[in-house]
Amino acid sequence: MKTRNHLAVAAFALGLGMASVGAQAAGSLAGQLNVQMVLQSSCYITGAPGAGATGVNFGALDFGAQPGTFTGVLIASASGGAGGAGATQITCSPDITAISVSVNGGNNAGQGGSVGAGSRAMKLSTSYLPYEVYSDVALTTAYPVNVSSLGVVLPGTGAPVALPVFGRINKTSSSAMTSGTYVDVLQVTLTW
Repeated sequence: MKTRNHLAVAAFALGLGMASVGAQAAGSLAGQLNVQMVLQSSCYITGAPGAGATGVNFGALDFGAQPGTFTGVLIASASGGAGGAGATQITCSPDITAISVSVNGGNNAGQGGSVGAGSRAMKLSTSYLPYEVYSDVALTTAYPVNVSSLGVVLPGTGAPVALPVFGRINKTSSSAMTSGTYVDVLQVTLTW
């Protein structure tokens, strides 16, 4: 019986020893893990894939349809851009309170002066229809043709605002023009 008791006590002691070895091997570590993300100042055209992109769809300055005999002033704002129907909008992070915008002269700069006023022109075959582009809805500050940029103030709220490109046709000639679709392409660049 003593042997059996000794064996039982030995097994019990061995079990305690293993338990204490297991308890010693299971430790713990505590500390800090820092978490971080850098958000950079950026702007994007609402609906476009992101900031810093080239080839972004800024939409169109669409003056609509008029008779070939129209005379007078027509106004258009950028619409139908990457975000779909409606005004083309730009969204900037709230820390951006101003951007620089440049609009080149298009494909027909300086043409069509006999028909009306404007530093740029849309073209159909050999006919030109001049127009101008501005940085403000009041049409007071025209974008220069030589690709110099203009500063445009933003609200600094992070909310979308209209792309600051507005068009104006001022056809002063009463002469009828060839019917069809007059077109031009402008290169717009936003920097911040």
